[in-house]
Amino acid sequence: MTTTSIKIRPVMVIDGPDAFTRRSLVESIQETYLGNSRYGVVRIEPGGAVAGLLDECRTTSMFETKKLVVADPADWLFKSGGTDDGEGETGGGGGARELILAYAQNPHPATVLVLVCDSWLKTTRLHKFLEADGAILAAPLPRAGDIGPWLVRRAWEYYKKKIDGAAVGRLADLVGPDYARLDSELSKLSLYAADKPSITAAMVDEMVGFQHEQKVWDFIDALAESDAPGALARHAELLQMDARAAFTIVGAVYHWLGRVAAARELLDRRLPDSQIIRELKLFPPSRASQTLSLARRWGLSGVQLALGELLSVDVAAKTSLGDPQRTMEMFIVRLSTIATMPGTAKVTAARRV
Repeated sequence: MTTTSIKIRPVMVIDGPDAFTRRSLVESIQETYLGNSRYGVVRIEPGGAVAGLLDECRTTSMFETKKLVVADPADWLFKSGGTDDGEGETGGGGGARELILAYAQNPHPATVLVLVCDSWLKTTRLHKFLEADGAILAAPLPRAGDIGPWLVRRAWEYYKKKIDGAAVGRLADLVGPDYARLDSELSKLSLYAADKPSITAAMVDEMVGFQHEQKVWDFIDALAESDAPGALARHAELLQMDARAAFTIVGAVYHWLGRVAAARELLDRRLPDSQIIRELKLFPPSRASQTLSLARRWGLSGVQLALGELLSVDVAAKTSLGDPQRTMEMFIVRLSTIATMPGTAKVTAARRV
């Protein structure tokens, strides 16, 4: 959402779990309502009473003719047993909602109140009133299909750079659905592009951090495919690029195996694949499918066995009890045979019965 699409209302709600989008929407509201002024913004910290928040809204600013009151986060206002008096609606937060609804129906003419919520209840009179006024803005977590258009728009609107399709795909694959991190990398790439009008895939590849990250994922992909020769070759390439990469590699493999273990646990709870992918933020789709496949094939005992093997690599790297490169190479070979490790296949088969 751009600043030009923000329509200011006396009471506004930003609803959703994505912190970057919430922050961007607050900035857009501030810019639209107050312009370049540095004054007139009052930020409300959690705690206190909703009556105090509304008193702030009704008080004229000393430095500006307009005031922006931001409660971020605002979820505490609606918690049962918190500052709310509990009256007016069924469930916790009813009294607070009724007080805010009464204010929204008769707001201070020079104040805008913004409530930033991670989870907003949509079955209340307050929600229906604000929704009818177009005062509720969504901040959902990004979906895979959102990333490309967002990168193109963000690169142009904020950094005055075009970004070609190949670069968009590269960034999306490397970073995943994380607006804050994507924006951070766009900022670096726009500086790297200097006076050039476009960000290209070659520029993305030339960034050292991305080189390492992509090669680490290439290495992990080879591990996931039980391709020991390929994994050994990629491991050697990583160490050739940076001899200090041994610690990064171990950490990345720990993270990957942790995702596989978490996926296995959710599969055992009979959650659908789509929900597991959302909860674990598995991205891109090919890697999500790969993770679920491994979770099914290895079983939880197989993943735990792999983590135990990796612990030996980590200990060797940190204590000089063994050569880190050699112990990682042994781990790679060992992992490629995980399906036939004692007990693993039996346990995995038993779980399928």
